[in-house]
Amino acid sequence: MKKILMIGSAHVDFVSYVDKLPQGNEDFNILSQTQKISGTGFQAATIFQRFGFSYALYAPVGTGVYGEMVEEQFRKQRIEIEQRVEEVNGCTYHMIDQAGNQSYFSVPGGEYNFDISYAQTLDKDDIYAVLLFGEMLSQEGIVDLLNTLDDLEKPIYFVPGEFGDQMDEDVFRALISLQPTLLLSEFDAFYLTGERFHDLKMTAEYLHELTKAPVMVNKESEGTYWYGDEKFMVPCPSKINIELQATLFTLAQLAGVDAKNSLLFTNDFVQTLQKEQDDFTFEEGKQKLANIILNKS
Repeated sequence: MKKILMIGSAHVDFVSYVDKLPQGNEDFNILSQTQKISGTGFQAATIFQRFGFSYALYAPVGTGVYGEMVEEQFRKQRIEIEQRVEEVNGCTYHMIDQAGNQSYFSVPGGEYNFDISYAQTLDKDDIYAVLLFGEMLSQEGIVDLLNTLDDLEKPIYFVPGEFGDQMDEDVFRALISLQPTLLLSEFDAFYLTGERFHDLKMTAEYLHELTKAPVMVNKESEGTYWYGDEKFMVPCPSKINIELQATLFTLAQLAGVDAKNSLLFTNDFVQTLQKEQDDFTFEEGKQKLANIILNKS
């Protein structure tokens, strides 16, 4: 099986659970705190690893105490570090209230930089597609990254995520010239279109015309709209993590599942995975995906 090339971050995430999210500089009550190794690249690699699927991961690991923590976790999970950088690794801070609403800010470091030397290690024949996360277009090496994607000539799945509103307009124009499949939240979709439309389908159609590629847009608590050769809505009644959804979707695509069944699998299993990520849960996910593949054949 060929690989998905994942281009994302790995960093330490400090999570604070609060009674309510602060508005401005007001005080807030912390109920509990945790820290974990997170980042879009790390999370995506973990999912593929648990499913036993092939992947290559570009998630640069920097120096300093946070870089050491990331490196230790990679070693525990037997995730290969493909790129090291001299810059200090950064971290992120999440606050989550009792209703599940979140606020987020980042202290960026070397984990968001792209080093052109990595491109020289890639074998095009081994790569099926690229899963690109938006934070990797926020720091240094953006031009080199875009040139690398152009040279690879592989399908691109792009997830703006929490960095979508920080992306430079010229960078976005350069990216869409590579005809990526956009995997978006409703906010991302409206932002990237300059809020030209207040209709989800018209927004997706506009983005499709720009990219000449499929567009997937999540409407919170309703479902996911797909606009491509086919047009359909897959229900999803609960709030879902767009980066996790994108990872599962590309995993199903790598397995040869068509877009609609990939999304049906994804929206079903992502809700389970957001609650529990033990061995039993992943075995359940493997079986669900296998059933889809077998029924298709």
